Amino acid sequence: MNFSHLRTFMTVAKREGISKATEELALTQSAVSRQIQSLEESLGVELFVRRGRSLSMTEAGRILLEYGARTFQVLAEAREAIDGLRGLVRGHLRISAASTIGIYMLPETLGEFKALHAGIEISLSITNKEQVLRQLAAGTADLGFVGPPLRSPDLVQEEYVEDELVLIVSPHHRLARRATVPARELGEEVFVLREKGSGTREIMEEELRGAGLSLRHAMELGSTEAIKEAVAANLGVSVVSTHTIRQEVLLGRVCAVRIADLDLRRQIYLVHPRRTPLSPVAEAFRRFLLARGGPPAEGRGRALDARADPARRGGRATGRAARG
Repeated sequence: MNFSHLRTFMTVAKREGISKATEELALTQSAVSRQIQSLEESLGVELFVRRGRSLSMTEAGRILLEYGARTFQVLAEAREAIDGLRGLVRGHLRISAASTIGIYMLPETLGEFKALHAGIEISLSITNKEQVLRQLAAGTADLGFVGPPLRSPDLVQEEYVEDELVLIVSPHHRLARRATVPARELGEEVFVLREKGSGTREIMEEELRGAGLSLRHAMELGSTEAIKEAVAANLGVSVVSTHTIRQEVLLGRVCAVRIADLDLRRQIYLVHPRRTPLSPVAEAFRRFLLARGGPPAEGRGRALDARADPARRGGRATGRAARG
């Protein structure tokens, strides 16, 4: 159905005649008549009964008038929604992030973006690196955040922020009062690990095995919070991001120790599918995020201050860190 012809029909019906409709439509009477006739032919029914110069709508005409009004109302709403999306008045931002980023780095940034664009709906899926990639591939996430660089030509990878991992131990552990420790001293330690597919675990295993250490696994836990509890209970040691341990270090529940001869810094990447254009909302958040330059550094700074000041440390050591 031709929407232009439908609009002409509705104008004729509203003005109760072709001659009056021509004024509003800025068309000749013959042009209006042709459009009405074309619409009738496409529908296979008469829309008007013609009696001389007067017109009266048929039952089919009254039905079309009702549904035509609904159609143009929906089109107007669609236009309003699209205009709102362009102006970020509304929209849906879907993010998938590995756990340390999603729990400890993104919430404040998302809150700032939401404050600027109150009509935007935000969904944050917190998972591991493998699931982030699956969600991007399935189209259920617009943007992803992961740690180690990915070898995928199908993804755009942009540096977001540098992160660092640190060893954590119980306050009762033999290393609790150390600021740094060489990797060779960790050979007999029992490690509490994240599940396979975790970016933190991948980096930890790669670096420690590169130092010739064979990891002993005490247990495998699916969240950084559970790992911190296990370490606090002296069930083993682990390697986590300092973004995750601010409160635990300040309260003396765990101690953070840098591994002196390992480079546990890593880059956090913002990733998205190369062949799928970002929605206006996702593109706006991407620009906002990269211009902002990373998450707040307050948590890391306060933990480092606690380590540097022996009076505040109470036998504790801490470091900076990375992602889970």
